[in-house]
Amino acid sequence: MPLAMLQSGHLKGVLLTTTGILILSPDALLLRLIGADIWTLLFWRGLLCTIGMVGITLFLDRPHGLRRLVAIGRPELLVIVVNTCMHVLFVFAILNTTVANVLVIMSISPLLGATLSRFALGEPVAKRTWYTTVAVFIGLALIFSQSLGDGTLVGDLSAFAVAILLASNFVLLRRYRKVSMIPAVAWSMAVTAVITWFLATPTSLDGTAWVYVLLLGLVILPVSSAMITLGPRYLPAPEVGLIMLLETLLGPLWVWLVIREVPSIETLIGGAMILAALTWMSIAAIRESQRVIQKIPK
Repeated sequence: MPLAMLQSGHLKGVLLTTTGILILSPDALLLRLIGADIWTLLFWRGLLCTIGMVGITLFLDRPHGLRRLVAIGRPELLVIVVNTCMHVLFVFAILNTTVANVLVIMSISPLLGATLSRFALGEPVAKRTWYTTVAVFIGLALIFSQSLGDGTLVGDLSAFAVAILLASNFVLLRRYRKVSMIPAVAWSMAVTAVITWFLATPTSLDGTAWVYVLLLGLVILPVSSAMITLGPRYLPAPEVGLIMLLETLLGPLWVWLVIREVPSIETLIGGAMILAALTWMSIAAIRESQRVIQKIPK
């Protein structure tokens, strides 16, 4: 492949993933501002995002959008199951611990993804990954020690489960990168809406909450999900992971600015260790890939 084509695809991946994360960053804040119970949040989040992502699929895959929506194979089914579980656990975590805890714990997904890739894709695990694991383990220990005292352990464990699912999702996107998974993400949102419908109280929202729900469900989630789903098709996992760290920084910032939720000192110290270790790992991996690209003849 010519170097120019590599660079063009790389830039596209960076722009898609970065823009998607920037759009997604107020997600946790809006969930808090809506103030509904978990089932109502999941129902409206799933239903409205399904509508938005169906529209995106029909636009991107025209004139074969409808056929793409119903052409569900084994890869798409795997993504649907992983994303459905991830959506439910993410909302549960946001409602049961601090936003900073959720996003910092979720930030370890690139590290988990590197480990999962070793078994699922046969990709080697670099030594730097094991060094990073030690730092991440210490950071998580600090965060979880704080959650024991504050009664937020269940929320933190849910966030850890989300990190595992997010890592699994990126591995699937890399493995089946020739397949557009936007329809699969749309189906996962539809499944989420269906399984929470009977437990939700959809009419319990007030006027302001409706504005937040519509903004989140019809704009923020569909657009950001589509971009983040497409990004890994053009970028190596380390770069995707590095860009994803933006949400860990921006999400708690939005929450602090609007509702003044301040992270604990343990979360700040542990989070700083985790972010520093993951950033070092990602930059080292990116430099290594750049050296490989430079050896490719123009």
